[in-house]
Amino acid sequence: MSLPLAVIAARVLTGAAVRAYDVQLDRMLTLGAAPPSAIIAVGGPDAAEAMSGLWRRGYPRVEAARRATCPAADELCDLLLVCGCDRAQRAAEIARDTRAMLRPDGLAVVDAGRMSDPDERLRLCGLLAEAGFGVGPNAHLAAEIAARRLPDAVWKRAA
Repeated sequence: MSLPLAVIAARVLTGAAVRAYDVQLDRMLTLGAAPPSAIIAVGGPDAAEAMSGLWRRGYPRVEAARRATCPAADELCDLLLVCGCDRAQRAAEIARDTRAMLRPDGLAVVDAGRMSDPDERLRLCGLLAEAGFGVGPNAHLAAEIAARRLPDAVWKRAA
């Protein structure tokens, strides 16, 4: 759904979000506390929209995340954004499959706003924990879920 040109112009002039996804992306960045110098990996159905939003905000070090079986040859990312999944299983798979791209103790922020059922978000938190992420006790109550990458030794010992 595109906005009328007059609405877009009004939003630009007032500094409000121009695109619908901008507000959610802003919340994810706030939760992730990522400075513009951060290396950010983005995965999920809305990854392209999020990547262009990051570039517009002045984040030049952004890359697509689909699957990683080992750390990247360049640098590990500071923040992983999983965007646009409506099912816990899919969001957790993306986080698990790209975990190797995230530096130890790095943060993953999962957009759970499309998961309207709190039980689905609670399930997501459990799946993230199984995938090697530490999740706060009430994280499932939010539309964006932050999960810290656990060190491999801690994660594998707990499993």
